[in-house]
Amino acid sequence: MDPSQHSPAWFEAWFDNPHYHQLYGHRSNTEAEAFVTAMHKQWGWDQLSLLDLACGKGRHARAAALKGHQVVGLDLSPNSIAAARLDHHNVPGLSFVEGDMRHFSLQQKFDGILNLFTSFGYFSQSEDHLSVLHQVYDHLKPGGFFVLDFLDAHFAQRHLVPKEQLERGGVVYSITRELAPASEGGFPTFVKRIAHDTTNGRKEHVERVAALDNVHLTAMLEESGFEIMGRYGSYDLNPWKQGEDTRLIFYARKS
Repeated sequence: MDPSQHSPAWFEAWFDNPHYHQLYGHRSNTEAEAFVTAMHKQWGWDQLSLLDLACGKGRHARAAALKGHQVVGLDLSPNSIAAARLDHHNVPGLSFVEGDMRHFSLQQKFDGILNLFTSFGYFSQSEDHLSVLHQVYDHLKPGGFFVLDFLDAHFAQRHLVPKEQLERGGVVYSITRELAPASEGGFPTFVKRIAHDTTNGRKEHVERVAALDNVHLTAMLEESGFEIMGRYGSYDLNPWKQGEDTRLIFYARKS
């Protein structure tokens, strides 16, 4: 059997790697709190049960719990969940579990589910993206809502930075980006390669995010049983304008 069949998917390996957290460690609780506050005000949230799907280290889950909601954070990365439990153990109404967004099964249905900061589109096959949405639908109460925060693919393609270097914590990361053509059964994909030097030589990591645009995401959400209530182009929740905004944030309800 091909040994590559036993290799973890890129997101399993990368999101559990210390260099992932070092590269993106500048993302702050303040930033997360501002976005959660905007959502809280925009949609009049009050004492909800929420699931933060692909929660990472739990900064958005924490912000929501501090507003009085009962929040579960779910993530595939054991390291992220361990860090979230350690960092936020004293926040009332907040808990964390490990799980794969395609296959999780919780003994609970939620008022709302959040999937934030481009935590979608990681898979090579359309069926896996739909599996995530079906899981979201099944874990919502009747009339429950789903917030899907994705990049605007048209903006991202137009403003793609092919090469750059970033220094984080004394480590220099060399980054390249490209839009790779669609594979069979999949979509064009934004591919980001991150290289850095270690005492054991040069290491490279990769991120892959499907270039899903409004048409693709709308079709997926509607096929999964959601009614789209609004689209927003920023974390201030301004109305979305295709190709002009960095984000494409869906607010949808379980039909």
